[in-house]
Amino acid sequence: MHDEELKLLLKDAASELASMVEPEPVSEPYYIISGSGTAFFIDPESRQLAMTSRGTEVVPIPGEVDSCGRILVRSPFRFLLVPEDELVEIGWN
Repeated sequence: MHDEELKLLLKDAASELASMVEPEPVSEPYYIISGSGTAFFIDPESRQLAMTSRGTEVVPIPGEVDSCGRILVRSPFRFLLVPEDELVEIGWN
């Protein structure tokens, strides 16, 4: 094989391998519930108020804000509906 043919063959193999590799999933940044002490937020699964410590790390679930301005988030042990202004972005942890 000539150098040009080998370079072309390697280029084709590299592009084929690149197309086979799946991109890493995009992760959501972490947020915390602002303030200190405890707060009560709605748990949509139990449909009851759930006491939660402020400062808890949460991950927002992709979707829209509800009619009351709350965002669905995943806290360590449950889902919660938290007002948008109560969340502070801390980035990727």
